[in-house]
Amino acid sequence: MCEVIRDNFEDYFPVIEKAIRRSDFVGIDTEFTGLTIGEQTKPSLFDTGEERYKKLRKCVTQITINQLGLAAFIKDPKENRYEVQSFNLYLFPTTFGPVDVCFTVQASSWEFQSKYNMDFNKMIYHGISFMNEEQHNLVKDHICSHAMNSGQLRVGDEYAAQKICSHIAAWVNYAKEKDKYVVSTQDIQGIKDIFVLSKEIRNRFPLVWTVTDESGNIFVEKVTMETRQQLEQKSAEAQQQEEQKLLESMLGITRIFRVLRECKKPLVGHNMLFDLLLLYDKFYKPLPVSYRQFKVELNSMLPTIFDTKHITNSLRKTMEETGLLDSTTLEDLYIMFKSPKGREHVIHSPDIFHAEGFDRYKTKHVPHEAGYDSFLSGYVFLRMAHILTFQETKSSEVVPCTFRRYLHSLASYTNSINVIRASLSHICLDGPDPPSKRPELLYVKSRHLNKPLNMTQLAGWFSPYGSVDIRLEDKTCAYVAAGNFRCAKDILTAFKGHDTIYVTKYSIWRHSLVVRSLLWAGTLVSGCICLWAIWPGQKNM
Repeated sequence: MCEVIRDNFEDYFPVIEKAIRRSDFVGIDTEFTGLTIGEQTKPSLFDTGEERYKKLRKCVTQITINQLGLAAFIKDPKENRYEVQSFNLYLFPTTFGPVDVCFTVQASSWEFQSKYNMDFNKMIYHGISFMNEEQHNLVKDHICSHAMNSGQLRVGDEYAAQKICSHIAAWVNYAKEKDKYVVSTQDIQGIKDIFVLSKEIRNRFPLVWTVTDESGNIFVEKVTMETRQQLEQKSAEAQQQEEQKLLESMLGITRIFRVLRECKKPLVGHNMLFDLLLLYDKFYKPLPVSYRQFKVELNSMLPTIFDTKHITNSLRKTMEETGLLDSTTLEDLYIMFKSPKGREHVIHSPDIFHAEGFDRYKTKHVPHEAGYDSFLSGYVFLRMAHILTFQETKSSEVVPCTFRRYLHSLASYTNSINVIRASLSHICLDGPDPPSKRPELLYVKSRHLNKPLNMTQLAGWFSPYGSVDIRLEDKTCAYVAAGNFRCAKDILTAFKGHDTIYVTKYSIWRHSLVVRSLLWAGTLVSGCICLWAIWPGQKNM
């Protein structure tokens, strides 16, 4: 693993880009500052794919990413093995001009991450910047409009900047033409603040010119007005290059996302729906209101995505006897597939090793570090791909195979993303979502009109039988979504003949208030039409 922060990002970007371009697939993971924003965004067994998207969209737009993990898996052309280059990147949003995002920190999320030694100081002090396209355009327009005379430096730097300008003001009064003054920028952090300071000096002092060296020091030269005008005309191209360099530095992680979009390498994650929404919102553009638009645009950018949570959940019953999928948490899956039992379940499973200089995860287990989890996702994916490819093949006929063959075997799992605690098990990014395989809803009604239903009491009654969600229709009626068929059956059996509530399977014709209202309305209209048709005849008689 390589740890990548703001200070070494420019050095590592070519390494990351090369690894992605060489890879057969890329494992990916994110760590973020919150998971739910209020009760209304909590997952529910009633949720459809579209409803879950709306909930997650509310959360994603209010939080940010603090770690991004990438693991490039590269097939050895001569050997049955994959080399892995893992990267753990710390992130912090860009702040410049009109772009200054607010994000929510959920205490429980950071409490959880702190248990796994998340370095929040590293995120804040050394996090790599990023922008989506909308923010990029705002910053670009701001720079091009030259609206940079004030308010750009961080509050902590304003004193240092004012002090520098005061020294220059004192110097410029006695300086002669071509005299130079060197500004040390030790107290001014980052390329964007140095850029703005240089602009500020030029704006305040019309008889000076500034040049910044590679170390970030600013050289101020005393010039005439004529020379200043000539330098401004000549430096137009250099100015554009400087502005482009500034934009590149603020794009930061977004440049990696653009490489992923360009290469269209298969992406692999574990339970990755939230990750995908974050990638879209933070590196591409704000999440659209339309669920369908999100799926179409994401699939266009990243056409091949695998979710190991969905794959392992789908195979859990068929592989029950193996014991490999007793738990589908990422860490447990990795431990199982790394064991001799997991590696040798089907012979000729490829070797997976850490590339030279990327071997931190060879000896250290750091769950919930994004780089580590991205590696685990890719590792589990390869093991599952090999098993699926040869699950109906005799051992004597199993051979090492290409990654292309793995992709062919996994075709039915492509772009199917796991959804936790919802009415459907997964969504499809490249087409309509699958029908629900959850049990039918249960309908609950109070047997006594003067005794309204109580949500807390219902939850206490039903939860011992399994995972349930309850939704009140009115004071005397409620719907219950059960997590599995056994749970639904046990509730029906246990509450048959209950003295307080009546529980049955939900029927849209008998229990839907809307449908019943429409049926009554239809009956009433039909009756009126019949009476209207009969009335003239009766009148004549």
